[in-house]
Amino acid sequence: MTKLKEFIESSPIISTHEHHERDSFQQKLDLDLLFAKSYVSWCSLPGNESHEERAGWLEKIRHNSYFVWLEKALVAIYNVDRITAGNWDLLSDKIRHAHAEPAYHMAILRDKALYARFLQDSYWDPGSDAGHPELAVPIYRTDMWLTGFHPMSSNHDQMNPHLHLGMVFRSLDEYEEALRAEITRRRSQIVALKCASAYERGLDFAQVSKGEAAAVFGRTPAEISPAERKAFSDYIFGVTMDIVAELGLPYQIHTGLGQLRGTNPMSLEPTIAAHPEVRFILLHGGFPWIHEATGLLHNYRNVVIDLCWLPLISTTAAIAALHEYIEVAPSADMLTWGGDCWTSEESLGAAMAIRFVLAKVLSERVEQGYCDPKDAESMAERIMSRNAKSVYHI
Repeated sequence: MTKLKEFIESSPIISTHEHHERDSFQQKLDLDLLFAKSYVSWCSLPGNESHEERAGWLEKIRHNSYFVWLEKALVAIYNVDRITAGNWDLLSDKIRHAHAEPAYHMAILRDKALYARFLQDSYWDPGSDAGHPELAVPIYRTDMWLTGFHPMSSNHDQMNPHLHLGMVFRSLDEYEEALRAEITRRRSQIVALKCASAYERGLDFAQVSKGEAAAVFGRTPAEISPAERKAFSDYIFGVTMDIVAELGLPYQIHTGLGQLRGTNPMSLEPTIAAHPEVRFILLHGGFPWIHEATGLLHNYRNVVIDLCWLPLISTTAAIAALHEYIEVAPSADMLTWGGDCWTSEESLGAAMAIRFVLAKVLSERVEQGYCDPKDAESMAERIMSRNAKSVYHI
């Protein structure tokens, strides 16, 4: 295990999913903002700056997986033993001082996390590389198009294609043409599309006629029903399927945790079956529906499971899931990983987490006689970088 662990910890990694903020934001970081911009904030944040409040919050949050891996990263970067109420301000000053250098966050990714490249999902500016083309490879999030039937209609990220592109489309035909032109125009920069609609709707995308979508287009959000909103979204999702098939782009789809209701990856089975020419990347392993994601992996050669975020959500679940994925995947090429973070400190924690998961799972495979050490190293390398290079042609 020691040799395998050393191999994994020294190997470069390609993250297939990040949301890194630009330099100007990173320069504002201190410990409080770091927590606020991390998954820890999804649980809770300390209410004020008092020693007692911080101590009480740390006692409550310390065993949460989001916190554990972020703390491990901060310990590795800023040379502290652990985060306490007593060293809170000192650690915050260290973070603030380090980030006075505009590109310091990129140095963390490159030198600490050993990122070779990462795929950037700037959902607030689709197709952006966050100002760092030397490391970031853009993808394009399509969510705003699925809800842009009117200039007043926005998605869960408060994005609208009319406003984003600075033009109002007068018909559904114009809207479709603009979507196709936007993605085609960006084809030389982006390596994938992404759908994160699981934060606002289920993954049961249905076949909808153009006439049904046209009946919704141009009406205000107050004038349409939830069923009509879904119908428009379903139709535009079908249009994006045609575009990714024509352009040969993979399609990342957020599965599992989001609104939960309707986000079981099995809801995508009809879509996956209907589009064998499209490579679907199922993000987050479908957690908590890991077995269902594995079933899709088993039956469909156009499915890739991405473990992004999963080791941060639950390291134990990631270990169990990876054991299952390895056993069931028809090919070793069908597994990838991404950090899925906004700051480099948390991305380092995510990289530490997947390296821990890989070392744990693959060493157990070797000890059980399931594979030999060279096979284990090959699988680790595939998940950490080689598969991403192949899937996204980078």
